[in-house]
Amino acid sequence: MAVESFESGTVLKLVAEPDTVIDAGAVIAVLGERGEQVPEVAPQHAEVVSQDEVHATRLVRNIAQKRHIDLNRIRGTGPRGIITKSDLELFTASRDAEAAGKAAQPEAGGPAPAAPQGDVVALTPHQRAVAHSLTRSSMEAPHFYLKTDLICDRIVAWREEHRKPDGKRAAVDSFFVYAVSRVLQEMPRLNGFYKKDSIVPHSSVDINVAIAAGDELYAPLLCDMHRKSIEEIDEDLRSLARKTREKRLEREDMRPGSFTVTNLGMFPVDEFGAIINPPQSGILSIGRMRRALVVGPDDAMVIRTLCTMTGSFDHRIVNGVQGAAFMQRIREILEGLDIS
Repeated sequence: MAVESFESGTVLKLVAEPDTVIDAGAVIAVLGERGEQVPEVAPQHAEVVSQDEVHATRLVRNIAQKRHIDLNRIRGTGPRGIITKSDLELFTASRDAEAAGKAAQPEAGGPAPAAPQGDVVALTPHQRAVAHSLTRSSMEAPHFYLKTDLICDRIVAWREEHRKPDGKRAAVDSFFVYAVSRVLQEMPRLNGFYKKDSIVPHSSVDINVAIAAGDELYAPLLCDMHRKSIEEIDEDLRSLARKTREKRLEREDMRPGSFTVTNLGMFPVDEFGAIINPPQSGILSIGRMRRALVVGPDDAMVIRTLCTMTGSFDHRIVNGVQGAAFMQRIREILEGLDIS
């Protein structure tokens, strides 16, 4: 699994070897300035003990023995099913909560007991990484939100006009990736990330798209989207969605790009504000398409297909005026699509 570094620098030395198991908190690499003297750091390998089909490090097994915990009752979430210290702590918390609940049961004739607690579900390594990343983003990045309604009539017409021979239409996400990539090219400030009181620009316009696969949520990367047509973007997006759902994503697919697009329009969700995928400048959230009465240019009431877009922005990079200009250009591009 990928391990996020919270400091910048050059990798001066890899301490841990690939495909080995190490203790949590062990040094895996040394970062520093190029040319800096590398300190001596001894590899710290965890001894994995296997007994009766239970796989755990010596550290976990020692803690379990002191706490009188049967490791056969714990499902390991580490590599190759190894029981980690986090698995052990989660099990301990669940066991203690259950014991406290039993101790608090009233005597006969007292108030009815509380409903029994369900099974505690351990997060997968990917879910833990996402939780950590988004918690950090919500705490460090000063979010602000802008929303606007988009008239989607031209998107609907374009999808019908360009149906594929098998009857399939372009994914709605493809249009928003197309528009966002064009605007990021026009507004290079948003095509960068915040780092030490500076904005570092990206060399290309790469867009992450939120894709659900079972209980997991991924945001794989689409590269060089500003150079591609809607048809090309849709082809890339479909290929990436297949890889995601078949669990074939590679390390390169999970890199953070310039911006993220997330869509819940397949559900009865009109609008929502998303947490920024760090270290990006923002994320665009798309609600469901709906039919509504709109006042036309001549004050006549007409029925249009609308959806609500919500932009979440990092105020360290983007101010309110710049965010509003971004949302306006998205509308101009998508409401002015060439259908032919």
